[in-house]
Amino acid sequence: MPIHYYYYLQEDFKVHFRNISRIMDCVGCDKCRLWGKLQITGMGTALKILFSGESMGPDSTVSQADKKANIPFQLTRGEIVALINGFGRLSKSIHEVETFRKMMS
Repeated sequence: MPIHYYYYLQEDFKVHFRNISRIMDCVGCDKCRLWGKLQITGMGTALKILFSGESMGPDSTVSQADKKANIPFQLTRGEIVALINGFGRLSKSIHEVETFRKMMS
């Protein structure tokens, strides 16, 4: 696939995740809003890693501005926390699915 398609897809995901985050601002319950934003940030971080690709070379998906400024790919502290929390929730969900399957058989 052409590299410009990846840039378009990456920007499209960014717009959608920002939109979801804005929608989460409207949630009345503080706990629900916090957990929702944490989960969305975790998914966004996973996609950020997925789209980071190679940081050098012709197939690099790191922005040209970051390359010129010599800024390496980095995750913030909040992104790391959200990603680990997201992995924890995902693994718990997988475990529960297995439990339900055993109960059904």
